[in-house]
Amino acid sequence: MKRVIAGLVAAGLLLMAPAPASARVPSAPDQPLAGKLILLDPGHQLGNSNPKFAKKMAQKKFNGSIVKGCNTTGTATNKGFPEATFTWRVAKRLKRILEAQGARVEMTRTTNSYDDWGPCVWDRAGMANSLKADVMLSIHADGASARSKGFFAIAPGLIKGWTDDVVKKDRRLATAMIAGMAAAGATPSNYVSKQLMISRTTTGLNFSNVPTVTIEVGNMRNAAEAARMSSSSGQRQYAQWLAAGLDRFFAGR
Repeated sequence: MKRVIAGLVAAGLLLMAPAPASARVPSAPDQPLAGKLILLDPGHQLGNSNPKFAKKMAQKKFNGSIVKGCNTTGTATNKGFPEATFTWRVAKRLKRILEAQGARVEMTRTTNSYDDWGPCVWDRAGMANSLKADVMLSIHADGASARSKGFFAIAPGLIKGWTDDVVKKDRRLATAMIAGMAAAGATPSNYVSKQLMISRTTTGLNFSNVPTVTIEVGNMRNAAEAARMSSSSGQRQYAQWLAAGLDRFFAGR
């Protein structure tokens, strides 16, 4: 059922078609990302809080576990720097890093604007399915208590008919992201055990048929991490850490 729903959504949403198999360049051992198709999903959108999009944002769907909404506004630092802008900037930096390593990179949204909304999280997963992406990486930042810090991964729980076809791949991707990011110097979460959260209610994970993971790269309410997230150098560092995680996954380490 999940594949049918997501396929219909994606068919109406996208004009792009999946790259033919002949267009995928096999990767060499020292270039694990070469020829891979990676869909980057910068969480949220500035316009999700715009009242003129309230009706669109009010859409809901059953995600295999519960009924949830289209998307949310995301969080922000105490100084008002929005998660949507942070994830957008990190994703653009990460896109350049991955393309330099031979990957083909697509984005679930192409703007960061108060005059745009969404897409809904199920549509973002539909893009990954339509593209037949090798990986979908959803980039987020948390809004936990001020003493909480560090990154963690969110992978789906087992839901028959929804995630049973990908749950093992998703778990392997999440584990590789955790190991690769930590080895590259990213701060491990001090409030999520082993930097891994298993969720049965995350819509984007449940609708996706390709290896997908959500990474909460840090906590926007922690003063030190908020300062890093708000700076150009910090955004570049987060992108480098995420790239290290993807490299670990595709290298099979």
